[in-house]
Amino acid sequence: YDGVFYEAVPWTGTMNWDVSPWGRWILRGRCTSGENLFEIEVLAHCDQEVTPGVLIRAPTIKNGLSYFCRDTFMAEITLSLWSLKYDAQTKDYIRHGPPIIDSAQSSQGAGEVGGVPWSEDWIGVSDMKQPMKGLVR
Repeated sequence: YDGVFYEAVPWTGTMNWDVSPWGRWILRGRCTSGENLFEIEVLAHCDQEVTPGVLIRAPTIKNGLSYFCRDTFMAEITLSLWSLKYDAQTKDYIRHGPPIIDSAQSSQGAGEVGGVPWSEDWIGVSDMKQPMKGLVR
């Protein structure tokens, strides 16, 4: 954006996700190393009744290519991006200044879930540790 590459990956900070079985995706990333410190948030959703998605084949261990994933390119997506700075008082990174990107929206977002059965929310945090962090940089 504006000539700056924002790379939200586990080896520059942390990634969080909260993905429902269908219709809601929340992704957040914080880059807390390097010169360009930032936080990004991607929110996506689609109405299951209106946009049920398309079943697609994916590789499986036992059955080869099987209908195993659900995809759409019709999710409503909102993206926000903020600069971060280190706050010595809280000993954490905080948002600094107005958003760099303030709720950019698209109605052509990609959403996917994979695996069967997919009956519960998938919530996780990726926080890569050394030495792996240094190897992938």
